[in-house]
Amino acid sequence: MTYDGMEGRVQPTMNKQERLDINRAAWDAYQADYMRFNLMERPDFFERLESGDVMLDDEEVELAGDVAGLDLLDTSCASDAKQAFSWANLGARVTACDIAPTAIEIARENARHLGLDVKFHVADAQTLDPISDESQDLVYATHLGWLEDIELAVRTWARVLRPGGRLLIDMDHPVTNILEKSNEGLRVEWPYFDRSPETYEFTGTPLAKKHGGWDRSMPILWFHHTLADVFNTLVKTGLGIERVVERPYFPHAEFESSELPDAISILARKPVPTGPTI
Repeated sequence: MTYDGMEGRVQPTMNKQERLDINRAAWDAYQADYMRFNLMERPDFFERLESGDVMLDDEEVELAGDVAGLDLLDTSCASDAKQAFSWANLGARVTACDIAPTAIEIARENARHLGLDVKFHVADAQTLDPISDESQDLVYATHLGWLEDIELAVRTWARVLRPGGRLLIDMDHPVTNILEKSNEGLRVEWPYFDRSPETYEFTGTPLAKKHGGWDRSMPILWFHHTLADVFNTLVKTGLGIERVVERPYFPHAEFESSELPDAISILARKPVPTGPTI
């Protein structure tokens, strides 16, 4: 699998499965080191979670409300699974998925270490094959940029939700995510309306860069979705949008200023079918 001569563009002959395999390979190769970087960032990682700590943004917790006793699905947990464990500490019955087998292997070991009853599955967030229909009260979805087909993903999330269940999306803000800082100020790194897959050499998340860097480099793909893409897909799927929160910070934030949004959270609900009126 190769790339054409244009920076950031994928050869037209590469199919969707090949693109998925590229992302799975890079993400899987990174997971052991990603866990190591998490422990470097938080040496008290296990102690905090064992004590009932929550590693979620306040806005996410506020949007989700009381999750005690709810069946909650984390669609992309990664090896640290800190968000999945946080939801469990808040009282939810948590199931967590990730496309990378190594992520799930490490996350399961973390759960045993913490004594938390979280169920784990290797699964693509776009299809969630191991997850039964109408089995979840809340679906927690992050990092939409790794997902090529958000319409398929949202249909899947609606499938696994019970009637009246909610979808909580937390993602990089699509507007500021295409901007890059330079000495001259901000510049557009990627045209906002260009939805072609972007390829680049993955050298780890910002957490890796903060703690000495990852010693590997692998091709990976990012899929840009506009705000309209996300909202229109939710509407098309029949999910009712209840709240939207834009925030001036995100774990991967390029910007430290509060003048621009770095993240956006969206809360939507699956409707409850109503019978015919008499």
